Amino acid sequence: MTTKDYILIFISAAALTLSVISLVVTLIQKNRETKRTIRKNLSDTLENISKIAIESAKLRSSKDTDFNSEAIILLRRNYNSQRRVLIAHADFLVEKYGNVATEIDCNILAGAYATIGDIEKAEDYWKKTVSKSVSKSILVMNMRGFGAFLFNNEKIEQGRKCFSEALSLDLSANDGNRELQIDTCLMLCDLENEFGSKEKYEASLINAMEILSTIKSGHRKDEIHKRIRQKLPS
Repeated sequence: MTTKDYILIFISAAALTLSVISLVVTLIQKNRETKRTIRKNLSDTLENISKIAIESAKLRSSKDTDFNSEAIILLRRNYNSQRRVLIAHADFLVEKYGNVATEIDCNILAGAYATIGDIEKAEDYWKKTVSKSVSKSILVMNMRGFGAFLFNNEKIEQGRKCFSEALSLDLSANDGNRELQIDTCLMLCDLENEFGSKEKYEASLINAMEILSTIKSGHRKDEIHKRIRQKLPS
């Protein structure tokens, strides 16, 4: 082979390498664009689910509205139909592109499924919510939310386990996290008072008081103490 042949081979190899690199870069960019599009689609869908939830709550709380009138019943049915369509679309995106979904996405879907009475799917999304928690403090919030869901669906022992795990997490020592733990105890108080036992209600209240004693800020301690006093048996 002559020098000219080697030069031609080198040029051809370089051209092929550049072509492959260009193809890889194009595919990466396309993949990123696809993820951005899916992420926006999912965010928009969940935002609309949340808007329907807000409007439904306003409807229920309005003193000037006859909640059982024919017009309001029709409006509620329309809201429910819209909600179901949006839930189905969001569920499809999460199941197909799970890596783009965050814990709050799954949290919203858990609540949405519970609203339409699909308890099995709601529980599945609560589990996803917990598993996708990005920090210990968020994990506490999600564990207690899952626990409350379980209490409300007659799974008392499982609910207690969620609260126990949430309260056993080793959080950084600061007043914010202490208040988070107290709020968790007070949530459990309400649930034990409604669904559980007096003994466990009192135990959770005592736990809240013990954590309160470690709060450093006097103002914060006073505010939390007021909330705890409201839970005391009359």
